[in-house]
Amino acid sequence: MTKNIISVTITRFWLLSLMTSILTDLHGQTGSDRPLPHFLFPDFTKGIIKMKDGRTLSAVLDYNMVDEEMVFEQKKVYMVLDKPEEIDTVYLQNRRFIPVEKAFYEVIVKGNVSLYIQHKARYVPVSSSTAYGMKSPTAPLTSVLTVSSGNQMRSVELPDNVTISPATVYWVRTGNEMHKFTTEKQLLKIFSGSEDDLKKFIKESKIDLKTREDLIKLGNYFNEVIK
Repeated sequence: MTKNIISVTITRFWLLSLMTSILTDLHGQTGSDRPLPHFLFPDFTKGIIKMKDGRTLSAVLDYNMVDEEMVFEQKKVYMVLDKPEEIDTVYLQNRRFIPVEKAFYEVIVKGNVSLYIQHKARYVPVSSSTAYGMKSPTAPLTSVLTVSSGNQMRSVELPDNVTISPATVYWVRTGNEMHKFTTEKQLLKIFSGSEDDLKKFIKESKIDLKTREDLIKLGNYFNEVIK
């Protein structure tokens, strides 16, 4: 399939068989160019969607970390990739993402021991100052999801009364088992048989679990040393 006919294929395929959720127009609704901190990348960019049946599609994509959904843009309409179980891999910004239930995990290292990032975030109410200079919560969050005619309509802009709080989770696959961790202590527990060597490597290499480049080093170490 060539790039010249991929756009037509996406229109027919996603709108007729894969898409049930439609997002509202980002700029048409608000006329705003505000950044979207709840999305993984600063801009929607062209990516490749590899289907499990062998087809390859091209789309302009970004990842919503709050809703944990891959979103594509076509003619200023923003839509959610539905039925991720039919997708093998999404290639975006020189990174790989695989579907896990409705979410997409980034593949950091693939091998006997594989390492993944679950890019995740949550909305947090913005506090306002009281007369005495103390902070108090604002009114409850305005819903960012409404239902209309059976379709989920979302705004892709950040609501005015919230900010974004990261809630990233990391995953290690050993054999057929997935183990999650967010701290070094949890990671060491997963590899309890190699705990001393792993702890030494993390210290000597100054590994920061929150840094993607360091996670790649960690994943490579797993596959070189841990059997």
